Amino acid sequence: MATHDPSSEKPTLRRLARARRDAVPAAERAAAAAAAAALIDARVLAPLPLGATVALYAAMRSELSSEALAAAAIARGLVIAYPRAVADHTLQFHRAAPADLAPGRFGIPEPALDAPAIALDELAVIVVPGLLFDRGGYRLGWGGGWYDGTLARTSALRVGLAFEHQLVDELPRAAHDQPVDLVATEIAVHPGARGRVDRAADGAKDRR
Repeated sequence: MATHDPSSEKPTLRRLARARRDAVPAAERAAAAAAAAALIDARVLAPLPLGATVALYAAMRSELSSEALAAAAIARGLVIAYPRAVADHTLQFHRAAPADLAPGRFGIPEPALDAPAIALDELAVIVVPGLLFDRGGYRLGWGGGWYDGTLARTSALRVGLAFEHQLVDELPRAAHDQPVDLVATEIAVHPGARGRVDRAADGAKDRR
């Protein structure tokens, strides 16, 4: 008897999630991004020591912008970094401000190649986009595996950033899928992969 492959559902889920997110008006999207940034600032950024590095993303299409979060991090004396896609299907992070980014691979804004590189083990927090997230912290991305490959190589606290409507009970997952620790929306910061949150908090205390 043939077994059902849960990953076969992902293309349909991507299409539906993308259509729903694309339909959100720009003003509503901006308000949601600001509200989510305020929640992350209070819950995640506030406990970090000065100079800790927060990895953000440059929003593509209808993704929630991380610019309000960048401003909050800078105001707290934190370092912000953005990714470049590299050949081994992982992301290389570079110190940069939002104004420094320019379209790169896949048309996504990226830091310049000569911007200061930041190693994955130097990241305190990595903020991750997605089309959908579930209650266990698993995410549905575009399907390229760039973030999964990167998250597998860092112990940074992983924070998903999304609309509340992008949070679902459970997503199909594969063995290589990497969960986030928290999912921040315009309404709340939801627990994801709970066990990692406590370990990351302990690590942040050690770095003080």
